[in-house]
Amino acid sequence: MSSETQKLSRRAILGTIGGLIGGLAVGSALGWTAKPEAPARTVTVGAGERTVTATVTQAGATVQRTITQTQYVTAQPREKVPVTVIAFAQGFAWPELFGADGTIETDLLKRVEGREAVDVSIEWGDEWAVREKVASDVTARVGKYDIVLVGSDGAVQAYGYAGYLEPLDEYFVKYPQDYFDPEDVYKSFLDANRIEGTLYALPYYSFGPGIIYRRDLFDKYDAGLPKDTWKTDDLEIALEKISEGLKRDGITDTYALTMRAGPGEEPTLDLAGFIYAYAGYPAWFEGGAIWPGEIKQNQAKPIFDSSDFEAGFRAFTSWVKSFGPPGASTHTWVDMMNIYAQGKAAVLMPSAINGYAALGITQDDNVKRYTKFMLTPFGPGGKRINSYWTFSLGINKFSKNKEAAWRVLTYLTGRSSMQAFAERTMWPNVTMRSVLYSYPLIKKYGIEEIELNERSVLENPAIYFPYIPELDLFMDKIGTMASDVVAGSKGTDAALSELQRWALDLMRSRGYYR
Repeated sequence: MSSETQKLSRRAILGTIGGLIGGLAVGSALGWTAKPEAPARTVTVGAGERTVTATVTQAGATVQRTITQTQYVTAQPREKVPVTVIAFAQGFAWPELFGADGTIETDLLKRVEGREAVDVSIEWGDEWAVREKVASDVTARVGKYDIVLVGSDGAVQAYGYAGYLEPLDEYFVKYPQDYFDPEDVYKSFLDANRIEGTLYALPYYSFGPGIIYRRDLFDKYDAGLPKDTWKTDDLEIALEKISEGLKRDGITDTYALTMRAGPGEEPTLDLAGFIYAYAGYPAWFEGGAIWPGEIKQNQAKPIFDSSDFEAGFRAFTSWVKSFGPPGASTHTWVDMMNIYAQGKAAVLMPSAINGYAALGITQDDNVKRYTKFMLTPFGPGGKRINSYWTFSLGINKFSKNKEAAWRVLTYLTGRSSMQAFAERTMWPNVTMRSVLYSYPLIKKYGIEEIELNERSVLENPAIYFPYIPELDLFMDKIGTMASDVVAGSKGTDAALSELQRWALDLMRSRGYYR
């Protein structure tokens, strides 16, 4: 193991598989023990069988009996197949396998390696470094990494369409395994990793939309508690009441809302959910087109300067500016988590997983005592504000060890790994129903909150923005435009006009339009 390269070598030695010894042992070398009635016994061993000639006394007479039995031998150890994984979240993802710092070969990992005859190595890096390494490997068709982290916010789409990921549907039939039961996984988390029906990755921890809120602050400022039938107008009124109440009380370091609006792709997961709720459909292209073939066939142009896209865009950016803390135009999920954990926000939305992360680190008694979860409100378009993401892994199309990689992949994303995640983090952001309804989570949150979390993934679609190869470019550009508007460096109209021109030029250059 090299601490300098941060690459973990998994070299546990597979023990000898004990052979089944049926009947009597063979010869003295195998521990033959003769019975008193059988003083003489000879053994010859042929290919696949053994012949035993014995002289025995039976009913007073001496007779010879010849018995042919199947020969059993000690099986040779299976050669271990190397499987290399690349991921971020070192120390957070799979510490039960790789240790708390991601650099230890645990006993559990050794057992998995022995059982599956694999030698697992994992390479860690920060998110951007990992994405760059994966992109370099798959585009060069090298196959250095067998299992690659992709995520459902651009990489699975880009690599799936490019043919860089192995289609996984047939693997469930060709290579049966006991780790990952697709029937136990919420369909939306699998859908998030499908490209036009084909599954290209399996999800590890994942989330749908939700609102984390402080019940005590809603009560204190008479904001009206969130309910599952509420609308975006109701939430906006509540945020206004809380914001005004905090100002009246002279509280200047606590805010009604925390959302992320830093430049780049991050805000787009949530912003796209606002657009979906306000328009009632993914209002990125004419007719709500979401697939490349659909866009080409219908010649569906971008509609980023339309009223349908603008409504959700304007709501998102104005809420961040009006109800969020200063500097929100630079905030990522980490800032959302920390602000809520410090007791400095009444609402965190719509990526509620960041609120559950805050609960795991907060030292604020009021945050611990009064935090609740609720479904996101319905927008004017009749849809709830959405937000989906999966920490998903796929098999590199150019891997030399695909079948072994499949066995490792299904363990990394399977029932045991998901249960370990739930019990370690105590987050309900899990992919499997059996884990969501497991005792530790029900004990912590109560059945009502567990049911609300389930509804958030059952009632909202994972695909609420276009699934096109260029998605990562769109995510980055849209998020950056929103950040500029929140920062005040661009007006909404100017930002959307720029976005429209950029999108039309990009799609033309990619051959979408005749």
